[in-house]
Amino acid sequence: MRIGIIDFGTNTLRLNIFETEDREYRSIYDFAIYSKIVENTVGTSLSQDGIEHVIQAIEEHQQACRHYRCDRVECFSTASLRYIDNAEDVLEQVEFRTGIKIKMISGDEEANCDYLAIKSVTEEKCGIGCDLGGGSIQVFVYDENGPIKSASFPLGSSRTAKRFVKGQIPTEKEISDIEKCVMDSLDESGFSPCGGTLFAMGGTAKAIQKLYNTTIKKGNEIPLSDVNLMLSLLTEKPEEALELISDIAPKRQRTLVPGMAVLSGVMKKMGCDGMKIYSVGVREGFMETILNDDSKPEPNILDLILGSI
Repeated sequence: MRIGIIDFGTNTLRLNIFETEDREYRSIYDFAIYSKIVENTVGTSLSQDGIEHVIQAIEEHQQACRHYRCDRVECFSTASLRYIDNAEDVLEQVEFRTGIKIKMISGDEEANCDYLAIKSVTEEKCGIGCDLGGGSIQVFVYDENGPIKSASFPLGSSRTAKRFVKGQIPTEKEISDIEKCVMDSLDESGFSPCGGTLFAMGGTAKAIQKLYNTTIKKGNEIPLSDVNLMLSLLTEKPEEALELISDIAPKRQRTLVPGMAVLSGVMKKMGCDGMKIYSVGVREGFMETILNDDSKPEPNILDLILGSI
């Protein structure tokens, strides 16, 4: 069985096609289209141009799903629509034009998906995890039974860059302001330091790992001291930093360093001595929920139409 999962995020609309057998699955296709949610947000609403861009991206992903003969296609959104006032209009237009019904998952559902993803790649029975997207960061503390505390904050890499950073690369003061905002937000939500390692997921985290591997040393574990070092070096020479980031993560020139500051703030507040970065995320967790659900999926409108031709 082949299942296509479209992750409608603030930074990207990413399609993964999974091939499943006996509750095991592997990704056979992975492609992202930039969703441009922040750029197309006017006030607190997504513009019609932004909606059109989303529809075109979903239609392109549908073509890939048809090419790979997917048996099922699912689409979910996280913070991309969670903080948009006209989210219902976006959902209606997408479903009418494409037949795809987007599932808006809550912060708690996102935390559970992230927990299932982490559980699939680590044997650690308890810890603190986070999934840093473009629109939000999901922070959760978990034990062997699942998340015991979680919260979503509108402090994703794109939103943070737009809110705090005037230039291309943040200044030392802007980095400090981002870290303080993150720490204050966690404190207000009742998070307490738990120490250990932060398990980080998301595109920005993976780009930070690539930067670390290129400039300091190989590995997916990054000590907090090295995060502080990278932030210091990047802010001291912004022109060189921009050139370096352009080579490593060309679509994240303005968002990588703010995202690094967000993760730094989480580690400092939670008493973590570093972070370990994983390539899994909410999509893999969402896939786990599908495999755990024995109920039949709702029929896709477009599939019904095409099936009747």
